[in-house]
Amino acid sequence: MGDMPTAGLRAFPWDITETEALLINAYDFTRPKYQAVINNGWHPPRDIQFGNRPLLVDSGAYYYWKENQIGIDPEAILRIEIRSKAHVGVVLDHPFPPDAKDKARRIDTTVRNTETMFRAAARGGHSFELMPVIHGHSRRALRHCLERLSRLSQKHRHSAITRLGIGSIAPLAKQGNSLLAADILRTTRELLPSAHLHCFSMGSPLLMLLAVYCGVDTVDSQTWIVSAGFKYAQLPGTYATRLARREYPTYSRFRRSIRSFARQLRELSESEGFFTKDWTTGAKLDLTSFSVCEQYTRSLSDLRRNENVHNRACHNLWVYNTEMKRCREAMQTGKLEEFIGARLKTSRYAAAFEIVRKRMGRKTVVPHNF
Repeated sequence: MGDMPTAGLRAFPWDITETEALLINAYDFTRPKYQAVINNGWHPPRDIQFGNRPLLVDSGAYYYWKENQIGIDPEAILRIEIRSKAHVGVVLDHPFPPDAKDKARRIDTTVRNTETMFRAAARGGHSFELMPVIHGHSRRALRHCLERLSRLSQKHRHSAITRLGIGSIAPLAKQGNSLLAADILRTTRELLPSAHLHCFSMGSPLLMLLAVYCGVDTVDSQTWIVSAGFKYAQLPGTYATRLARREYPTYSRFRRSIRSFARQLRELSESEGFFTKDWTTGAKLDLTSFSVCEQYTRSLSDLRRNENVHNRACHNLWVYNTEMKRCREAMQTGKLEEFIGARLKTSRYAAAFEIVRKRMGRKTVVPHNF
């Protein structure tokens, strides 16, 4: 709600970037400044101009992953989620950092909140779908957590788990333990071979590909807007580039960076048919022309402060969406492993990908709903 227009977006970017699904945060609407919004006929699909496309409303527990206690009430979160008109709501879990000493207690809190929200939803006769969240950094912990969640689902919803979130993954990947993150995803897929799995906050366009390879159906990220605010622009298969004049000691170096980014754009256009748009009009740009690529890169760059954050945000979101489409195309032709391996081969995730590939016996665990 705060990204347009205060963070620099000139318009909601969903249509122009062909975004298919959206995650919003229920916790944001527990804050006093949003109470008037909720009390005044709050309807997120309309208010954020997303129509009837899939909308997931998160509980906001990620704000508490460094805290020992969660300072919000699960039933209050449920009421906000139901009023949001979203398709799916997330239970109030309690994620944890890799070095947490109280992981078992936090998992207990997650299970208790799950039962509270399942029971409240059933008591109110709501057909609203709640998605439980699994936590654990070992196969034993994951299995035990899933068994408890499954019993609750059978008790209160009279059905098996068909949709599951996977939490406490992002801190692992951010701290360099992408292999353990991959193993958690792969193990969860093995434990629930036919469920829809959602992985929270697999932030980069590279890391989300590793998640897909491990069997995840959907991921979410806010990196597209956060990195844009820090003047970073993404490209498929590479790390982000910071496009800001102040980052370079001379203007000539800044110009060389722009030309390098433009060359990568043209190479992607020639090798993969990659294209971008004018992020004001939505017109498709012909990136086979180097001058167009260079001009486009300048539209992503900042000479003064943060004047082109809208363009960078739309560009980054476009890269995410096109990468997921490429994943689908590769999956349909039986080349998912080849595609993801090529994308990750020069990244920090290459070693994790190779180990996971060997552990799976060179057989990809295909996301069933992807």
